[in-house]
Amino acid sequence: MTLLSSRTPRRGGRAASLPSELGGLVERALLDDRLWLTPIVRMEILYSARTSSEFAALERELDALRVVRNDRAVTDAATGALRELAGRGDGYHRVPLTDALIAAAAAEHGGLAVLHRDAHFDRLAQVLAFQSVTLPGP
Repeated sequence: MTLLSSRTPRRGGRAASLPSELGGLVERALLDDRLWLTPIVRMEILYSARTSSEFAALERELDALRVVRNDRAVTDAATGALRELAGRGDGYHRVPLTDALIAAAAAEHGGLAVLHRDAHFDRLAQVLAFQSVTLPGP
């Protein structure tokens, strides 16, 4: 299974704080080049840096991961997902746009599994073909 992370577990960092079975899965995915991210996730992670040295360290770490494209097909799929959710009820489509783009990228790249801690992905999985995997914790 190839994993697309909405937040990137880091070698020796966040992956170590996950339950052992899940932490092992993430660590194996990292080592086997099966943990990918989207450009928007990369930018979100870099945005979280508090110092220039932390930014540089994160950027080096992220450079080791594969980045899936975020092209017109992905944005069209995200828009279609929002449209379909809107048809299910007033306001049901109101999910973060970044999450819609991440989920659409996973679907457009063959139904990748998305690791997340956001319930919005479960809603998006109702209308997009990807596997929603909720990580434990806050």
